[in-house]
Amino acid sequence: MRAERRPRPGTYFFVNLGCPKNLVDAECVAGRLEAFGWRQASSREKASLVVVTTCAFITSAVEESVMEILEAGGGKREGQTLAVLGCLVSREGEVLEKLLPEVDLFLDVQEMAALPEKLQAIDAARRRGAPKRRPAGARGRSGRRLFTPRHIAYLKIADGCSNRCSYCLIPSIRGDLRSRSSNEILAEARSLRSGGVRELVVVAQDTSAWGFERGDKECLYDLLEAIADAAHFEWVRLMYLHPAHVDLSRLASVVKRGAVIPYLDVPIQHASDRILRAMERPYSKGDLERLFEELRSRIDDLVLRTTVMVGFPGETDEEFRELVDFIEEVSFDHVGVFSYSPEKGTKAFSLKRRVPERVAEERKDELLTIQLDISHERLGARLGSEIEVLVDSAAGDEGRPHPDVEWEGRFYGQAYDVDGITYLKGGPARPGELVRARVIEAEPYDLVARIVPKP
Repeated sequence: MRAERRPRPGTYFFVNLGCPKNLVDAECVAGRLEAFGWRQASSREKASLVVVTTCAFITSAVEESVMEILEAGGGKREGQTLAVLGCLVSREGEVLEKLLPEVDLFLDVQEMAALPEKLQAIDAARRRGAPKRRPAGARGRSGRRLFTPRHIAYLKIADGCSNRCSYCLIPSIRGDLRSRSSNEILAEARSLRSGGVRELVVVAQDTSAWGFERGDKECLYDLLEAIADAAHFEWVRLMYLHPAHVDLSRLASVVKRGAVIPYLDVPIQHASDRILRAMERPYSKGDLERLFEELRSRIDDLVLRTTVMVGFPGETDEEFRELVDFIEEVSFDHVGVFSYSPEKGTKAFSLKRRVPERVAEERKDELLTIQLDISHERLGARLGSEIEVLVDSAAGDEGRPHPDVEWEGRFYGQAYDVDGITYLKGGPARPGELVRARVIEAEPYDLVARIVPKP
């Protein structure tokens, strides 16, 4: 009897939503698909498999994910498979299966890596005329297909979160903190470096908590030094440092050594002691003042990013003003501002004295306007100076501040796809190259610089 021939895999296309941690998960899944013989398609229309990786942190992210699924489902052609993966499936999987019959496969965050095996089972069931089923599949990491420019990569050192912030669903979606082993992390770092990555962005839900759940003597700063010794990236960038978990001396030491660049992302959420307690963030405004004062005094030319939330239940005008004063006092280079989103299943959901949505949005707009001026002032201080710029791409036709801009890149104070851009005039240059450039113009979030010819 002839053995049944395994179907030849086709082409895939990913629609990626959410944070860089989600993106890493998607890259790992795509890498496993390619290990099974799948190939990346140039567009959704040309793919035999469309994958939507979803975000479910707040209501607006849920809505965006659903809209992308509906768009993919509406454009689904005959024979095309639609798979929906990630956080939204973990949060609302049963509901989604009932509401979205056009989706062929739903996989939560724990099942994502098994996508190739699940697709094989679906194909076999279709050929037998059997109903869809969910067989168990292999899990774990394989190679990655980077969805970033090839010279930039995120390195996720842990998953889940053991903090219990009162507004956050991440622990219920992704579970408690689970740190990857240093050996596994270093092996991936070496692989990324040998593949041409020049900027490594270290991420986790709480990057500074790496290893906490194991009680290891080895901490984040030991890991960063090991990465610097093992892989020799030009830039290593730190994102998502929890203020309560930062070791000032060790952090300043790894920056001064050059193991990481002097750019730190430290989300504070608020600056009112009462609001911080209600959020269950274990620090005070005084702790934050000391932290940022010490960081600025110990690290030369430090660029600081933070994230804050306005409109948390019970936030008064005075408490909002306290947050505004703190942002102005610290003078952050970059600030992300979000309005509170009431999420069922969080402790904050049951809190009374909800701030009207209109008021929260007004506060958000005011804070963003204030930060615009701060960012402009801080970038303006770089006028006339020479900076090192990592070239990301040739300049697109849209959004050019000047017609003779040829390249788009970033100096170390601009994180990819998060902060602003440095537009470059002159050349020659190429993506992935570090060039010297003189700043000739400062916009509120962007710089314009002219490449300095090599001697």
